[in-house]
Amino acid sequence: METEMYRHGQMFNPSFDRYEQYDKAGWLFHFVARDEGKMVGYSLIYLVPSMHTQQQIATEDTFFISPSHRKGRNGIRFYKFIEEEMTKRGAKEMMFTAKLTNKVGTILEYLKFEKVALQYCKQLGRADSAHTQG
Repeated sequence: METEMYRHGQMFNPSFDRYEQYDKAGWLFHFVARDEGKMVGYSLIYLVPSMHTQQQIATEDTFFISPSHRKGRNGIRFYKFIEEEMTKRGAKEMMFTAKLTNKVGTILEYLKFEKVALQYCKQLGRADSAHTQG
């Protein structure tokens, strides 16, 4: 998993049942980028009311474009398409992540996304993550 490098050691085990439940609830949207009918990219977006503001928030689950299609404005066009669709569906805010292992942040900043947080990850239960008293 190219964009999930920080999860090394964890088994990839998506819950297709939960994805289906979210889809049926109207909370999950699937986007596919195609080139001559062949899928070359995809994205899954959750659209749910914020627990804090009750405004609709679109949040990325995943975004991928095949390396052979990461040229020109393909990524930008795909992001813009998703943004337009989420706006049509009532989103007032859109949240995407930019992993440190890729250049997605540059595209997001070009599209006027703002950095609003740093996200930290700690793998729990491993010897190197054990709590130590200092």
